[in-house]
Amino acid sequence: MVLPDRQAIYPGLTYVDSSSFLHRLHPLVKLVLLFSFSFTVFALSSLVGEVLLFCLLVAALPLAGLGPAFFFRKLRFILFFGFFIFLVQLLAVREGLLLWQLALGPLTLSLWSAGFLGGLAMMLRFLNIIGASFLFVATTDPNRLAYALMEAGLPYRFGFMLITALRFIPLFQLELTQVRNAQLAKGIDLEGLSPRKLLTAVKYLYLPLVISALSKVETLAISMENRAFGLYPSRTYLASQALTGREKGACLAIPLLFLLLYLALEGGSSLAGIPYL
Repeated sequence: MVLPDRQAIYPGLTYVDSSSFLHRLHPLVKLVLLFSFSFTVFALSSLVGEVLLFCLLVAALPLAGLGPAFFFRKLRFILFFGFFIFLVQLLAVREGLLLWQLALGPLTLSLWSAGFLGGLAMMLRFLNIIGASFLFVATTDPNRLAYALMEAGLPYRFGFMLITALRFIPLFQLELTQVRNAQLAKGIDLEGLSPRKLLTAVKYLYLPLVISALSKVETLAISMENRAFGLYPSRTYLASQALTGREKGACLAIPLLFLLLYLALEGGSSLAGIPYL
């Protein structure tokens, strides 16, 4: 039995090799942009601000050479979960103006303005954070990011941990697929979501995978010791990832621009005096 395509179930949050504008940006500039965008998403309390940030996120997709279709196809599960958050807020919050009401026998279904606007704001906040993170992952080479962090001052031992973790993820995914196919070929039933099937999966899938992972980690540790990893306090780099003067200026300007955007949006909302505006 062949496993179904995992990309059809889970979003493919992986690096997409390209030569677009966002791909060419320095990894640290994109990291500052991601943190500034995320802090602004959490700090804003207005629906208008969340809508504006979502529009900025969608407008950045062509700069990454991805397109809205690629973005929404990869994050369809996230979009569904965001819509679920909106429905929960819409049905649970009963404040503000009554928008619509329906009597179903002893039950009464009512929709209120605070639930509608608050649900939209919460859904957009969730989509903005996940979408920006996905855009960062899709346009940033993990090796370049790790080397840039190390040249910026991160100890190279921690940078090596990051690179190793990212390289082991697809390897473990492939090994999990091989182990599951082998167990299915032996006639072991791993389908279903019952507690019994969960225990079976842990025994026949994750236990062999953990043993294999520990074996690979031990082999890697022996190899690093043989090469005297960590002997010197610093290391050299094949390709330099140092920031230029313009890139350093961008790292300082980006948080200031988002701070001005936050002050402008929050100031307009407070003057209007309307919640979730």
